[in-house]
Amino acid sequence: MIKKQRIENAIEIINYAIKNQITVTKASLKSGYADTYVKNVKAIVYDEYNNGILGDELFNMFNEAYERYNNSNLHNIQQYQENNKEKPNDIPTSNNEKTKFNVNGNTAEFEWVGGLNYPKDHIRTLDQLLKMCDVDLNIWNVKDYTINKWDVTSWKNKNPETIQNFQVKARLEKRLAIIESIDAAEYFKKMIIDYKPPVYKQTLRQYPIGVENNLFEVSIFDLHLGKLAWSGETGENFDTKIARTRFLDSIETLIQRASGFPYSRILFPIGNDFFNSDNLENTTTKGTPQDEDLRWQKTYMVGTKLIVDAINLLKQTGVPIDVIVIPGNHDFTRSFYLGSFVEAWFNEDDMVNINNGASPRKYYNFGKLLLGFTHGSEEKESSLPLLMATDIESKPMWSETFYHEWHVAHIHRKRNVTYNIIDQKERSLNEDLGVTIRYLSSLTGTEEWHHKKGFVGCTKAADAFIWNDKTGLIAHLNSNLMIK
Repeated sequence: MIKKQRIENAIEIINYAIKNQITVTKASLKSGYADTYVKNVKAIVYDEYNNGILGDELFNMFNEAYERYNNSNLHNIQQYQENNKEKPNDIPTSNNEKTKFNVNGNTAEFEWVGGLNYPKDHIRTLDQLLKMCDVDLNIWNVKDYTINKWDVTSWKNKNPETIQNFQVKARLEKRLAIIESIDAAEYFKKMIIDYKPPVYKQTLRQYPIGVENNLFEVSIFDLHLGKLAWSGETGENFDTKIARTRFLDSIETLIQRASGFPYSRILFPIGNDFFNSDNLENTTTKGTPQDEDLRWQKTYMVGTKLIVDAINLLKQTGVPIDVIVIPGNHDFTRSFYLGSFVEAWFNEDDMVNINNGASPRKYYNFGKLLLGFTHGSEEKESSLPLLMATDIESKPMWSETFYHEWHVAHIHRKRNVTYNIIDQKERSLNEDLGVTIRYLSSLTGTEEWHHKKGFVGCTKAADAFIWNDKTGLIAHLNSNLMIK
């Protein structure tokens, strides 16, 4: 049976073709697929539907998109081109002149070869080749190219005739960052029109101003949105829908459990491997392949909306929210894009403040409390206390604060260590002086790699804290997943 993902890919290509007024053949190539991708999917969809294999929902989803394409004039153009072309990847020009192209995912090769009887205005330059092949330079970047010329002498009527032959060949690669920014901009505009904020289901307790000056910190680290895990292989299922449900349910649970405390601000760190991969190849920032359940565009769209939904849930408490962005080792660049999206979305909202600075470490000061945030994949644990005391951003706040604590992700489980800032020796969590380093929990599922390595059994949870501006930590709240 055809996979739902193939049908969704074909629909994306069809919509792209209609929007840009091009054939689905050309849209397939521009999207990084074979030129017959939609045609092949169409044949399978109709065949499986007629034989009772494919359900009404998936069939109607594809058929409606294809009917929109049929109703446009683009379908007739494609039929004419298919009926009059010589070979699948060839563009006929004159007698012995031929242009070939091959698109494979994020790379492409374009080649022109001219032989006998080619016209005087034949292709001689890279620019002419790109124009002939209708290459969109907003999407493609020229990686390298070759221009060759050779002479062939032939004898006609016993008279020698020398003919010049030319070859122009180029290798291209997709401009990934530009593609991401284009898609993000289009999605942002659409989301403004369609967006409806979620509604918190419980009745919130109201406290008179001035009872206590507390901070409510909600730290949900290492969600790995987009990760795919199958229970038959790892013991549990995990995908984007499950991740979204866990995230928002934990937000609501933590809000409810914090309702017994008055607080004047909310701190909401985001990032920290919020996304499972960093690019359209579905790899981490450093290139490690990941098992993903959605195309990279959809994962980004789901993720941005999820964070907007979460902030709007927190806003219903009626207090200001400070959002800080912490990049992870899986999503270092995509975390920045996420922060930029959220910054733009809440640009005119006085209740939401965003810190999307370039530094991978962020600091937050609340009265006598100084909190540090980092993903934990780069710095040595033993260097974090001294970094808090000496970093340019945190140094001015160090001497003005008494409680010093790092909140770190990456290992997907709780772990607490306290260092004495003077001798850098590890102490217990109950040490009164020094810098505490807390490794926080994760809600993510266990995928094939972690299961194979035996990294299983950790409690899946989200953490929250109530901090007082004078006395420090009041409460550590948890939202643990129910064990079924």
